[in-house]
Amino acid sequence: MVRIWYASLIGRTLLVCTIFVSFSIWAAAKPTTRIGSSVPIASGGRPQASIVVGEAAGELGKFAAAELQRYLRTLSGAEMVIVTEGGISSRSGREGLILVGGPASNRSIREAAEAKWVNFNGLKPEGFVIKTGRWKNRPVVVVGGNSEASTLYGVYELIEQLGVTFQLTGDVIPEPRTDLAIPALDLRREPAFARRGFLLGDVGYDNLTMFSYQDYAKLLDQMAKMKFNYLQFWWFSFEPWLKFSYRGEPMWMGDVSTKESGYLTWAHGGYGSRTTDDVSIGKQWFKGRRMAPPELQQVETPDQAFNIAQGMLQKIIRHAKDRGIKVWPAVEMCTLPPNLARYCERVEHLPFNPTDATFVHPLDPVNREIQVNRLRALVATYPEAEGYYFVYAENYPELNNEKHHAFFVQQRPAFRDLRALRWPWIIDIPQNSDLVVDSTIGFTDLFKFLLTKRDEIAPQARMGMMGIGRGYALPVLDKMLPKNVPFTDMDSSGVWTPGGVPMEDFGGMGERERTLEPRVDDDINMMGMQFNVKQYSAKDRIFIDGVKYGLSGFAGQLNRARGTESNTRFLSEAAWSPHLTAEEFYKNYSTRLFGERAGADMYNVYMTLEENEAFLGYYTYGYSTMLGCCGELDEVHTAYQYSQQENPFDGPTGSGWASFISKSPDVTNRFEGSIRLLNKALDGMCAAVPNVAPQGKYELSYMINRTESYRDYLQSLITIRQAYLDFDRAFKDKAHVPYAQFVANLDRSLGEFDLAYEEVQAATRHYAEIMDHTSDLAVLYHLNARAVLGFDLTRQWMRNIVNFHKGHDYLVHVPFERVFSPDLHLAITK
Repeated sequence: MVRIWYASLIGRTLLVCTIFVSFSIWAAAKPTTRIGSSVPIASGGRPQASIVVGEAAGELGKFAAAELQRYLRTLSGAEMVIVTEGGISSRSGREGLILVGGPASNRSIREAAEAKWVNFNGLKPEGFVIKTGRWKNRPVVVVGGNSEASTLYGVYELIEQLGVTFQLTGDVIPEPRTDLAIPALDLRREPAFARRGFLLGDVGYDNLTMFSYQDYAKLLDQMAKMKFNYLQFWWFSFEPWLKFSYRGEPMWMGDVSTKESGYLTWAHGGYGSRTTDDVSIGKQWFKGRRMAPPELQQVETPDQAFNIAQGMLQKIIRHAKDRGIKVWPAVEMCTLPPNLARYCERVEHLPFNPTDATFVHPLDPVNREIQVNRLRALVATYPEAEGYYFVYAENYPELNNEKHHAFFVQQRPAFRDLRALRWPWIIDIPQNSDLVVDSTIGFTDLFKFLLTKRDEIAPQARMGMMGIGRGYALPVLDKMLPKNVPFTDMDSSGVWTPGGVPMEDFGGMGERERTLEPRVDDDINMMGMQFNVKQYSAKDRIFIDGVKYGLSGFAGQLNRARGTESNTRFLSEAAWSPHLTAEEFYKNYSTRLFGERAGADMYNVYMTLEENEAFLGYYTYGYSTMLGCCGELDEVHTAYQYSQQENPFDGPTGSGWASFISKSPDVTNRFEGSIRLLNKALDGMCAAVPNVAPQGKYELSYMINRTESYRDYLQSLITIRQAYLDFDRAFKDKAHVPYAQFVANLDRSLGEFDLAYEEVQAATRHYAEIMDHTSDLAVLYHLNARAVLGFDLTRQWMRNIVNFHKGHDYLVHVPFERVFSPDLHLAITK
């Protein structure tokens, strides 16, 4: 799929807002120090400058020059020549020069630095300079740093100074100008954090699990443009990214994951068939039948999937290296594939946890033998990775059983500080501190064991500890693990610590590398766009306090690239300007994207969308119904559970039903408040329409579409919740009203179920009008399979109940198996 930045508005957007007025406005650049003179680049579409690279330039430096040439051509229509230093004498003396590189790679830059015309002294790693002026009677631009990566970042910064805006999903490019000049600049920029990047969680939800190699390559390209240099790639034990075995038996797939996803994502939990068989709206956008990357569309066996997936990740790591990005694979230390786990002491859900695979006891000797086999396979399969993370899982299975009780009693005193440290972590974590302490004890012991085995197998390999909502443990683990073991942890006030992330827990560790994994998108809401800048900057204080406490950097947890552009853009800027506020960021960002005349309206839009994100509470209220990552829609699962009731015709009686009904008024009130805020944001977008600059037209149309379809989807959730409430009330009032009135009340609720189905269809149709990224394709599948199909099955089931009381056919089969796997569902139900 190709991102088209100059497309016109389509569909309902034209009906809601005024048609765009065409005019030209130059996108505002970042605030800069302007000294000296501008340097002409093109006049009448003809080049007025050459690009000069050093004889000693490496591949990344040459790539930087080629990128500069490409973007200048796009912006002006002029083709700049790339020459080495020896070619300068052949160029006209009136022609400007863009010197690319640093003193070590470009002799001309070295001469300018020695003459103190430009200063590279003391630049932090990956810092760069950009300076314009006259040197040796020529108009000159110097752009670069003391490394190839810093030169690349300097070039991309220069391109952004010319009005281009880099986003993780594509470039926003202003209209070409045949007369183009680089403005007077004297910039010196340095990163506040050494590690700047993302955690790609290829761990089940159909976003990244549908990415092709080309999708990953483009993501990496955009990361480099935004000056990101770090990638963590995390997968669960049931996926084909790594093949390992135990005593000749290879790990097997197809129980936790499904072949139709390329064995990349879950088979159970209310996700449908993972094929376009479940897609009734927007089916034309899907190029294959399966919800899998193109490379894995045809796999029929685990071995085929292993070969393709491992080769694909090897290419991803190589491409990342070509863009100056270091990659750390991350594997689950706490789980194994079910077929290998059966040899071990298993804990928690059996035969497996439907989202994680099988938890095994960290002290079990067979588990440890298998873990060593996995470590050996990991290093052998991905030798070009910079290092490897081993994950302390989000779950807390009971480990302190009779067999191992003495060990935990002996170890607890060394971990006593956890009992106080853990209390800011109050959501999605056991309230029983014994479970928290014992989990850390057990998996730390396993990690220490693997460190010793690493020293035997691959002593040069770097191993790190990765936690999911376990930042409280870092101060304790810092005293126990070698300083050359990096720490990384996923923490957010949106999930575990509603009062804010205690950033001080990342401090006091000396030279140890430690990174934080903030959540780029909230995985209980995989449909709406995400706006969490205030959370990063003000509530969690990731960047201000990160500098204060010696944080090495961050790796934002990314599920969806599309729809999270403001979050990822803020991360890229705050990594270099840690005191950047949400207000400062959005004022500049709104103007860059949409132009000066629309900037104020769009600033207010973004602030309203931030308000909406906070109003919904991120994870606080547990509204998985917004299309969560990891489980069925409550609105559909409630009907499915009801269908399993022994006698459903005399009314619902299960505890799950009662819980759903009791929570529904608060949920609907919260969603109604969200709709009011979304409408307020839409009013601002419509006000911006007549004033938007050309480069922002498409993105504004996208934002309008996604906000409208999200609002309409929320309305469908409100309607179906109201239908449940009225259905429930009808049975509660049955004994107090005439039977005919009872049936009429049931019938009225059925009409609401039908209306909810119509509303979710309409929201999905609207969403499907714009489809420009694989991330959105995954959302479209879930809207179809979990919402549209799920709502339809729900109303069919409710119709059977109503028909029973009308004396009509009430035994019509409702195929809930299309959404919920009929296999093992009782054994693995959470």
